[in-house]
Amino acid sequence: MFEFFAGKPVVLSGNCADFQGGCALGFNAEQGIRAFAKPNGSDFVKIESEDFGNFGIEIGDTEPKAEEAESFSALVRGIMNGFIESGNIFGGFDAKIVSEIPLEEAFAPFEILIGKIISGLFFENSVPPTRLAQFGSAAENDYYGRPAGISKQLVSALGGTVFMDFSEPEMPQFRKIAFDFEKSGFSAAIISEKNVSDPIFEETEILKDLALLSWNMGHNFLSEADEAEFIAQFPILRQKCGERAVFNALRYFSESRNAFDEAEALENGDFSEFLRIFKESGESSEEKSGVLSFVQNLLSEKGAAKESSGKVLAFVPEESAAEFAEETEKQGFEIMFLF
Repeated sequence: MFEFFAGKPVVLSGNCADFQGGCALGFNAEQGIRAFAKPNGSDFVKIESEDFGNFGIEIGDTEPKAEEAESFSALVRGIMNGFIESGNIFGGFDAKIVSEIPLEEAFAPFEILIGKIISGLFFENSVPPTRLAQFGSAAENDYYGRPAGISKQLVSALGGTVFMDFSEPEMPQFRKIAFDFEKSGFSAAIISEKNVSDPIFEETEILKDLALLSWNMGHNFLSEADEAEFIAQFPILRQKCGERAVFNALRYFSESRNAFDEAEALENGDFSEFLRIFKESGESSEEKSGVLSFVQNLLSEKGAAKESSGKVLAFVPEESAAEFAEETEKQGFEIMFLF
């Protein structure tokens, strides 16, 4: 029996940037999804999990199934197809999978975990992380049936802290950043309302807005447009595409730039500068949720917070983390410390 793990990816800046050729910065949380797997000598992949269900898939049967849409078995089938289409022939295996993270946040790490199992059991862990990320993204788009970029998959596959540049969508560039957040004196936490729904609907609307803006500017991706060009056309684009769309585009340019600047600060070992940029990003939000406003008021000048994928990501001074968690839970919010 072999053990595999894929961490929960957290996007610090550049959410949705992978769809429009921008830049993103992310890191892996301590929490994630773990599997214990072994080859079974058959032509079936068998998954056993309280979180994702129990199912078996024949290796040769990798065509998408309409009745399987929006299921984790569809993701496994899609990832298997990615391996097979790439000429990677593998055998069946049994896997017991346990998750430490909410189901709505498990897509990317689950995809990477399945890829790691196949790569580890049959290819001596030789399949590149970028390929695992591509297999996962394709499975989520074409088999599960929801729009997926590749940034979260890349972060989960690579581990650690990662800066990504998607200006060439088919060949994203990335570099790992050797910064130890645990030595920063701050803890990172995700705060949300209880029973928060999957933010995929909100992200889908953002993606539609950004695609509409880039098309109206005569580009395939917003990364092909200069920000100054966008500002010059702002009144016309606002009239054509709507207020929400242009402000989502402004946020895209800002977040992509922040990802670059934050990465540079971390590479220089300057956490104070990173925190300043991160904090300004959160404070510049046009519309703040009740959760974000509460967290920012609670932190005051002692930390930083911003919205990320429908929830709030905060950096909290370690000495006040326990008090911060207590106050947050008193308000009925859920909190998960990432390190």
